[in-house]
Amino acid sequence: MDRPGGIPSGVVSEVVNLHSQRLYAISTAPEIGQDYWTTAVAPMIQKTALFGLIKRNVPDFRHQLFAFIRNSKNEAHAVHAQVRHIVSSEKEEDWMELIPDPAPPDGYSVGAKKKLRSVLGD
Repeated sequence: MDRPGGIPSGVVSEVVNLHSQRLYAISTAPEIGQDYWTTAVAPMIQKTALFGLIKRNVPDFRHQLFAFIRNSKNEAHAVHAQVRHIVSSEKEEDWMELIPDPAPPDGYSVGAKKKLRSVLGD
C-alpha cells in the first residue's frame, strides 16, 4: 500500500515480504531544510492499546534497516520503487546483494555533506 507522506512529495509504502510474511515500511521524503532526499526501510511493529483491544502496525524507525540518500526527487522515487520491489519479493538474506548503493551516484549534495560531517565528525 502506498500513501502520500506527511511532507509534500513524500511517499510511504507498507509492504509484506512474500517469503517471511514480515511487514516493512519504506519512506521517501525530502530532508527538511536540506537539498537532498532520504529513503528509509524499517520493520513494522504492532502497538496495542486499551488492554490489547486496539492493535496498530507502526514503523520502527529507531531500528531502521537501510537508508539511501539521493539529490533529486526523481532519483529518490526511483530508489523507492527499486527498494520496494526488493523488500516485497526477495528473501531477506539476499537483500544485501541486491540493494542499491546508499550514496547518490553523482556524489553527495552540499547539504548532505554538511549533515554527514556533523553526524559522523570530520
